[in-house]
Amino acid sequence: MNIRRMIKLRFIISLIVLILLIILSTYFNLALNKNVSNILEYKKISKSLNTKDNGITFDDLNKVKEKYKELTFTGYKETLCDVKNKYGNSPGKKAKTKMVLTDENYFSLYPYKMIAGGKIDFLSVENGNKIVVISDVLANDLFKSTKVVGNIISLNDENYKIVGVYRENQSFAYSISEDAYERVYVPYTSYSTKNKNESLFLDIFSTRETAKTTYKNINNNLSRTLGGGLSLYNIVNYTTLKKISFQYTRIFYFIIGICGIILLIKIALKYFKSLAAFFKEKLKTNYFGEILRNNKKEIFFTSSKILLCLASIIIIFSLIKFNITIDNKYLPNDNIFEISFYRKTYFENMQLKNANESGFSNVYDRYITNVTNIEKIILLGEIISFIILMVDGKLLLMLKSKKKNK
Repeated sequence: MNIRRMIKLRFIISLIVLILLIILSTYFNLALNKNVSNILEYKKISKSLNTKDNGITFDDLNKVKEKYKELTFTGYKETLCDVKNKYGNSPGKKAKTKMVLTDENYFSLYPYKMIAGGKIDFLSVENGNKIVVISDVLANDLFKSTKVVGNIISLNDENYKIVGVYRENQSFAYSISEDAYERVYVPYTSYSTKNKNESLFLDIFSTRETAKTTYKNINNNLSRTLGGGLSLYNIVNYTTLKKISFQYTRIFYFIIGICGIILLIKIALKYFKSLAAFFKEKLKTNYFGEILRNNKKEIFFTSSKILLCLASIIIIFSLIKFNITIDNKYLPNDNIFEISFYRKTYFENMQLKNANESGFSNVYDRYITNVTNIEKIILLGEIISFIILMVDGKLLLMLKSKKKNK
């Protein structure tokens, strides 16, 4: 195999790999946008030394919902539970289950595809009805069917009526972000604690920004309403995290766009120099007006090519430009070149993770972390493929030119 064929083969392989990586990146972006809502989550980080102040309760959440009616709030508490069907049979040995105590707003803020029945409603929460929403996986495990609405299951030896079945997300990135527990969703008012003095502190409570209310306004309002209880929760803005994940794809498009702009500038300069040389030569023997009258077509076509290049540059730049999104905690107040700030922030984040104080971990934060890491790897692969593509393309052009000269 000669050198030209080898370079051509490598060029084709690089092009195919690049296209596949772009498709894969787009797929993960679309999946992330579909599977993760644009919400704010307050994640419980630790227990207070004061046993009376271990977080926010459902009663606190209801006060917040009553006070800020223009916003949608929800919250939930997870607890391990034993599940049995109406025949007393438990799911397979590998199926572990957690009961999620929540309210009527949960399914409004979290995207679940219901395949049968309905969701938890206001009256069920108000009346403390023992109803449950389960996954299609658990339904098949317990009843060998997803047509189970109206059936009874036992949760910790208490009977609950199935009112809905949701489809469990079994995509690759989402599955590796799960913790192997099946979730069943019940109204928090239907759950009775063994200890009457025990309070149900929320693991997570969530809301969504509006056009009029930003997350900073929400956080300030909640601080005034909930007081010290809010300090036990770490805020996570998924709108920002999604933008950060999406921008890895945009960075690559920006790189391609800049390369395209540089190429167009070179082409435009080539035509401009050609036009300038044409006028310089003609002006030796002709007046400017005569040159324009006698060479209309040539001047028009060359000028059109220059204008087309300039217009293309403007269009490409408008398509590839984007605002870089950085989490606020990584932005210093004064000097962006303050190295000590970034060093301190990095160590603080690592220490929080080591102390397990980043907040209650759920599938959302694990999923977005996994997708972001995948996007970083894809970006690296795209850049390498693009560089190989450009180098091989240049070599092929050189070999073609060399062959013509012979």
